[in-house]
Amino acid sequence: MAAAQPSVARALALLVASGAAIVGMVLLAVCYTGIGVSTLTSQNDDMDPCVAAYSAGTDSASVRYTAVPPRAICTWDVAGEPTEVVVASASTALFAVGAVLAVGGVLTSVGLLVAPRLRR
Repeated sequence: MAAAQPSVARALALLVASGAAIVGMVLLAVCYTGIGVSTLTSQNDDMDPCVAAYSAGTDSASVRYTAVPPRAICTWDVAGEPTEVVVASASTALFAVGAVLAVGGVLTSVGLLVAPRLRR
């Protein structure tokens, strides 16, 4: 009967791994939300010419977002030549820590849950 019960060490490892995954996902959410907020507030704070053109609704300016690294890039035409300006970017260290915790925590949790079933 004791063999059917999960060990305390396995349960503790699962708790730590799932906690790390949650913390990592929260850090990633903070990074991506911060990019959106920084892009919106950049229209009010120090108006870059590209952001001003985008806010005015001109067709020559556009804002795109990249997932890795998380940042907002404004692209516009200056005298027929495309120019890119990074409007907002997340901390690389914060993003890296969040990604490692999220991916590592999820993989470890899945491994701890699936491994005993594969041994049967």
